[in-house]
Amino acid sequence: MNVKQITVLSSAAPLILLSTASAFAQPGVATGAVNVRTGPGTGYAKVGTLSAGELVDVKQCQGSWCFVDRNGGTDGWASANYLQPVNNQPAPSEPDIPFNFGVTVGPGGPSFSFGIGDAPPPAPVPVPVAPEVCFYKNMGYSGAEFCVPAGTVDNQLMGSWNDRISSIKLIGGAQVQVCEDWWSGGSCGVITSSKPNLGVYDNVISSFQTW
Repeated sequence: MNVKQITVLSSAAPLILLSTASAFAQPGVATGAVNVRTGPGTGYAKVGTLSAGELVDVKQCQGSWCFVDRNGGTDGWASANYLQPVNNQPAPSEPDIPFNFGVTVGPGGPSFSFGIGDAPPPAPVPVPVAPEVCFYKNMGYSGAEFCVPAGTVDNQLMGSWNDRISSIKLIGGAQVQVCEDWWSGGSCGVITSSKPNLGVYDNVISSFQTW
């Protein structure tokens, strides 16, 4: 079954797409320059940059990141905040089949709905969010940032991040243990909810492990 027109219910929301197979890839466009990385987070290596207006095929999304198939350049993960859906126009000989697609962003994370034909789309279904922990140099989740998936252990924070973390955001039910010294030494604490202000652990974290 071919789709002639895609109607986006909320173009202002970040692009949230679901792909269970390559046949469900959605066309998207970059709204600005954004890095392409090897994984869904700023902690992964950069492999390229999308330019504003670049057209891509969005294969799947995980949390606030989407895997993009590029016509030119290396494929990889890009922030969904810099992607928007575009209309897909097939050959004129293809039948006209209405298709609707909706995005809802709520306290539990993003959800999507879609339908074929004139009937309204079904109720949104929550999209699973991969557990992830994001660290910030400033309070209130601002300043420089890096994110890691659950199961990451860093026993020696190096360079500009050692004793420089001031807020932590937890995504998808992730948790993190932070310690004042390397190799889980000194005072340690377990964080189970996002902290815009780390209190006694502000600018003293030297090692951590997530789950």
